[in-house]
Amino acid sequence: MSHYFTESMTTDAPERDHVICFQSDLVTLQQARPEGFAVRYGKEVHSELTYADACFRLGQALMHQLACEGLLDNGDLEDAA
Repeated sequence: MSHYFTESMTTDAPERDHVICFQSDLVTLQQARPEGFAVRYGKEVHSELTYADACFRLGQALMHQLACEGLLDNGDLEDAA
């Protein structure tokens, strides 16, 4: 697994040797052929991911994006226990 930051927030182009499979604002799921995934959220990129790792990173990025947009109520985590 590789983790790095790009210089640009632009998500129009996929990472090298990847295709964009899904995009929601600043979040993209990209797949390298024949295997391997990358998840990009703004300037942050997690690459060389397995299917399971990509699921985790994509979910994490999407939930953070929703929370930042005020669409996800995180509430008090102690109340959930």
